[in-house]
Amino acid sequence: MLNFFVCAEQRASEHTGEEYDDIVFVEDAPNSLTVAQWADRIRGRVRKLWNENPDNTEPIEVNLDAHPVFYVMLVNLQLLLQEEEGIQVELGYELDEPEITDPETLKVLDQFN
Repeated sequence: MLNFFVCAEQRASEHTGEEYDDIVFVEDAPNSLTVAQWADRIRGRVRKLWNENPDNTEPIEVNLDAHPVFYVMLVNLQLLLQEEEGIQVELGYELDEPEITDPETLKVLDQFN
């Protein structure tokens, strides 16, 4: 199985020595514009990995160690790649509980606790 890894720049040192077929380092604090740009880049890299291995019959496993917004992006990308290009992608992780640091979001959450 081919492995693709999406990793936050600040967490890169935690994965020293791990081996992947391709890896992309994403920003630590994305916004909606940059997530869309990363989706295009990641889609292109996954497509390239898939096309470089024509004998591969298994899905590409995509792992993530980055902001949870990238998880949502990858779920959507997984569907697009399968439907539009026939590229099989398997998400090799589950969403962890995100750490919320935005002061406005914390204020709203405090109202519900």
